[in-house]
Amino acid sequence: MEIWTNFVDLIYTMLLGLSTIFGGNMGLAIGVMSLSVRLALLPLTLRFARRSMEVRAALKKLEPAFSNIRKKYKNDPQRMWRETANLQNLHGIRLFDGRSFFGMLFQAPLFIGVFAAVRRGLTGRGGFLWIKDLMQSDPLLALICALLTGLSVALAPNIPESQRTATMIIPATLTFLFLWRVSAGVAVYSFGSSVVGVAQSLLLRRIADRNRRLRG
Repeated sequence: MEIWTNFVDLIYTMLLGLSTIFGGNMGLAIGVMSLSVRLALLPLTLRFARRSMEVRAALKKLEPAFSNIRKKYKNDPQRMWRETANLQNLHGIRLFDGRSFFGMLFQAPLFIGVFAAVRRGLTGRGGFLWIKDLMQSDPLLALICALLTGLSVALAPNIPESQRTATMIIPATLTFLFLWRVSAGVAVYSFGSSVVGVAQSLLLRRIADRNRRLRG
């Protein structure tokens, strides 16, 4: 599709421009672009994450009422659903937020476009830090990105403690398996994004701690 091709071309041109600024260092250009894109989207992703935290907190507070509804209408699933929905509406709880949904849709093509431009930028050999060839996979960088992914999940304040370990291990493992098989240049892009992901989790934890102190 021509619009998509032009979009990727634009990002690719920006990537080449950054590489030129950094003396032809494509790895540094990829890292800077990744950080820039992720930081630019941070207010949006932070807003979605805070909204998710608020919904989880509200649902947890209403759990006794939900439990009573399940017991009272256990033989009438339709009535149970209606009463649950009415209770959620009464307290302004929306499990599906249209603005968040369209915001996520907006992010997806941007991330995919940057990813495609990064892969196109790896047309020649080049190194970055300890990596001698960005076109080859780097298990160490893949492991670092996986650990950052796990740390980001571990720091998230809206995950129940009983689910935290599994929720942390699964994405970290998938991240490692994916990046272990792709070029190090793509892993550099993932590294920049993961660093901002950890920062976002720290911000959310700080917000959650502040809210708990205010309620206390």
